[in-house]
Amino acid sequence: MVKKTEKKKDSKFGEKLHWISGHIMAVISIILVVVAFGGAYYFVIAPNMVLKPFIEKPSLPENGLSRIQSGEQIISSEHINYLINEIGAYKLRKKFGTKDYPVMEFFLTDINVRYYSYVKDNLPVTKKGNAKNEDIIIKGSQEVVFNIFESMDISFAVKEAKDNGDIQFEIVSDTKTLAIKGYFPIYDNLK
Repeated sequence: MVKKTEKKKDSKFGEKLHWISGHIMAVISIILVVVAFGGAYYFVIAPNMVLKPFIEKPSLPENGLSRIQSGEQIISSEHINYLINEIGAYKLRKKFGTKDYPVMEFFLTDINVRYYSYVKDNLPVTKKGNAKNEDIIIKGSQEVVFNIFESMDISFAVKEAKDNGDIQFEIVSDTKTLAIKGYFPIYDNLK
């Protein structure tokens, strides 16, 4: 009789231990899933720990606006490079394990001039010419870029120009590529 009672106690103890360990494992699993997805978002999709590199703001001539209106080219690769750095391009990165860098093309519509920018090691590099395998195309006139440069808050001025239709963003790459390269935080800032 004593052995039967001991077996029942051992059986109930085993069931309770099994129930507790099952719940502990479920909680640990949930924590791991949250950490994995949260970490992926924080470090891959929207990296916030990337330091913005200092790029000196290029100057504009005092009579720049009138020169632009007369058809002269005032905006250069230095201006575009500064502009994309200010809107967060430094947070972009290449696809892991490839040499597929984030590439943006900036088309100055009034003078039909194109610049392309790529981001390597969190530093944007801008050159004159057509982009190859660009992810997005940004279109706007020199006058709009000039006005953005005159603003105290570059990001706000770009957002305002986008909202007014003065600058257009054309998405070329698929959503997955944009997410992997880190474009979504930039897009979110310009909403």
